[in-house]
Amino acid sequence: SASTYSPTTTITSYSGVLNNTSPTFYRTGNLNIFYFEPIKVTTNTTGNYTFISNSSIDSYGYLYVNSFNLSNITSNRVTSDDDSGGNVQFLITYILQAGTTYILIFTTYSPNVTTSFSIMALGPERVSLMRLNVVPSTTTTTTLMTTEDRGLKAKATLI
Repeated sequence: SASTYSPTTTITSYSGVLNNTSPTFYRTGNLNIFYFEPIKVTTNTTGNYTFISNSSIDSYGYLYVNSFNLSNITSNRVTSDDDSGGNVQFLITYILQAGTTYILIFTTYSPNVTTSFSIMALGPERVSLMRLNVVPSTTTTTTLMTTEDRGLKAKATLI
């Protein structure tokens, strides 16, 4: 009998905690706060990757490309999931492009919930999963000013 071999799947795991110091956001149409953990996802190999959450609560996952904007949570969102992973866990499958930054958001279906959790990433290659520090949306202005200041200092040095 002929055997079929599936391509090798590489598993990368990540664990984190949502607690009362975690960043929060308001979900569209909901005035309650939701704790979340943003995870920067990158890979060197383009392919189909799957992210599965594991926690004791009803989790919710969002995937963003390039950046995550706390003041506009629908911007850059490519997909989201609630319960496809079974046992009220999210399962997100997406074709990741090598060298592109994605942001995976682990959050909860219900507001004001804290929990420890883990995420398994399955795909053709290991992925880098790193916790992102979220800063208030005013940072954009600060960053621009800082960059401008650096530019002025550099010019001053040249003179």
